[in-house]
Amino acid sequence: MKVNWRHVIAAAAAAGLALGPASPARAHRGVLPTLHHDGRGSVWLTLAWDDGHRVDQPGLAMLSATGDSGASVPVTALRPLPHDPATLPLPGALAAGDWTVTVDVAAPGVGYCTARVHVAADGVPQTIPCAPAAADPALPPAPEPPGWLIGGLVAAAVIAAGVLWSRRRPARSAFDRRRPITAKKTRSSSMR
Repeated sequence: MKVNWRHVIAAAAAAGLALGPASPARAHRGVLPTLHHDGRGSVWLTLAWDDGHRVDQPGLAMLSATGDSGASVPVTALRPLPHDPATLPLPGALAAGDWTVTVDVAAPGVGYCTARVHVAADGVPQTIPCAPAAADPALPPAPEPPGWLIGGLVAAAVIAAGVLWSRRRPARSAFDRRRPITAKKTRSSSMR
């Protein structure tokens, strides 16, 4: 069978264009918590992925707080609201005073936050976005191959597969193609 190289090259080019320029899918690496309080003791946490996408899975976080007066809130699990999986309220309220609140997010990703909160009867509501966790300097980000390299490799693979496929079948001579193959008559069939 003769290989139509125009088709092979067109398929390789199409595969290279379709698969090459696309950047690889990225998984969410962590969660950015935002701490909210109404100024009078109610505290809640909202979650977003570190790449800015909305969290649509139930979250789980642990909150602890230490007041300047010596009071403390032990480690308390924050669970999501039934209608909003990205909002996690503190089951109780903080007493009046200044607090250092620490939050560790465990699900759906990992996040951390420490913030100062002032609680008073006439308190002012506050929203405190937590900074993303610093990257580990010992682990540099993995390099990503450029899209043109991936496209070129895909195109080369398609061409190589076409070459191997064309060499797999033996070529027939012009004489073999003109004359159809028929079964040979045997002596036993002619004697009947």
